[in-house]
Amino acid sequence: MKKQKNSTSGSKTKFLQVIKNEPLRFISNLIIINKNGKRVKLQPNAEQIKIISALEEGGDTLVCKGRQIGSSTIISAYLFWKAYVADEPETYAILSHKMGSSKHLLKMHKTFYDNLPTSLKRELAVDNTMELRFADTGAGIIAASAGGEGGLRSFTCTALHMSEYAFSPNPEELKATAISALNNGQLIIESTANHFNDALHQEVMKYDRGEASWNYLFFPWFEHEEYQQDLPPGVAWTESEIDERDRWGLTDEQLYWRRLKIEKIGRDKFKREYPADINDAYAISGNTWLRADDFNNIEVLRVDPTELVTFERPQAGESYAIGVDTSGGVGGDNAVIYVINKRTMQPAAIWRSNLVPPTGQAEMAVNLGTSYNNALVLVESNNYGHVVINEMKHQGYHKLWKDDSGGDWTTTVKTKTEMFERLKDHIQKCVIRQVDNITYSELRAITITERGLIQLPEQMSTHADSAVAMALAYTCAEKVILRQNSYLPDWVVTNRAQRITKNAGASVGRSRRY
Repeated sequence: MKKQKNSTSGSKTKFLQVIKNEPLRFISNLIIINKNGKRVKLQPNAEQIKIISALEEGGDTLVCKGRQIGSSTIISAYLFWKAYVADEPETYAILSHKMGSSKHLLKMHKTFYDNLPTSLKRELAVDNTMELRFADTGAGIIAASAGGEGGLRSFTCTALHMSEYAFSPNPEELKATAISALNNGQLIIESTANHFNDALHQEVMKYDRGEASWNYLFFPWFEHEEYQQDLPPGVAWTESEIDERDRWGLTDEQLYWRRLKIEKIGRDKFKREYPADINDAYAISGNTWLRADDFNNIEVLRVDPTELVTFERPQAGESYAIGVDTSGGVGGDNAVIYVINKRTMQPAAIWRSNLVPPTGQAEMAVNLGTSYNNALVLVESNNYGHVVINEMKHQGYHKLWKDDSGGDWTTTVKTKTEMFERLKDHIQKCVIRQVDNITYSELRAITITERGLIQLPEQMSTHADSAVAMALAYTCAEKVILRQNSYLPDWVVTNRAQRITKNAGASVGRSRRY
């Protein structure tokens, strides 16, 4: 028996030496439970191999995934390999906003261990629903949730895996928990898209702007080798299918697979489940308030996040409306002042700041209102709005929006719905033809609850302040009366005058209003 034990120990030691630098060799022999409930060997596909290569580089890794790529499985397998070959008591963590999600992934690690050959099984010091730890090295995997049971306060992790990050109700807390536990270790985030400007999308945009150093991976559906279907005789392609084939370089087999899948789940769900690029992933409708298609004819103006952005300098003879969303000015939410031209219905200027106090916001509103031809200003009176309104009056500015009873604007469920539905109507009917990229991101992130109520995105750093100010501005514009037709081109005035003269037999002066 002793000789057998030594032989087994020697075999294990030799195996560890071989696989220490060959994760694929180890991972390819792990057992998983497939979707049919059968135990099969994990044979990494092309996408999974790319994920392992990215993880091997050692940097933080971000994976925006479609369905059935197996990113959770391959990341779990990789971390199991890391724990198995570790010489030191390293800890690898699985973190989720729900403990059940973390435990589900830990169960996958246990499946890996339970199905190892007997000769390769190492004694466990801990084996429960929240932790798996080897007795000889002390290395192991733990399941944790942010702020709940199995927290990470007492652990320092070598690497941490977060799955479906985009669906966390409090992603900032989740990320903060991860970073505090990692202590310069490797952060691995993988998730499908949830809604425009969700936490995952924000990380991708930071990467695109050069603000984050992720190993970023996105896998278009057509890279997955299984996504193709043999063609039936005489298949004919639609014009839109031909466009898709030419755009992405699809084979006919891939294009036919795409057609069959769209017939089953619909075009919108296909984009969400099987995106071709990041725009497809976030073109989903779902419970979003506005669809990507609603902006097809709207120019998105890219602006820098400076305090004041001017699109149109004040023009003589024009009428303007201003919406003001106030804030405390202490580094949290932005205060936003949104100026629009009543005649063109396009943005003229936007001011944003989260560091200017309410009295300063009032001064800026007065300055902009005065500059833009004594514009009508609608200030949301909730919270800090009363301070802003009173200060504007104190500074001698009285061109303030009032409701029919003479009251200030108060945002309630009813008025919020009304102002946003008005804004949505303007967007969908192309009354609004321009929007800046910051406001656009906020508009696309607004969702509808199951009760049909408009829900502003709480996880965004801006909290949709620009979208609110924009909605207030277009509500304000309803009460702005255009000046006399001095702004009309001469040919319009002349044609109208001639038409009226012909019909009525009277001479019409140039100052008449139409």
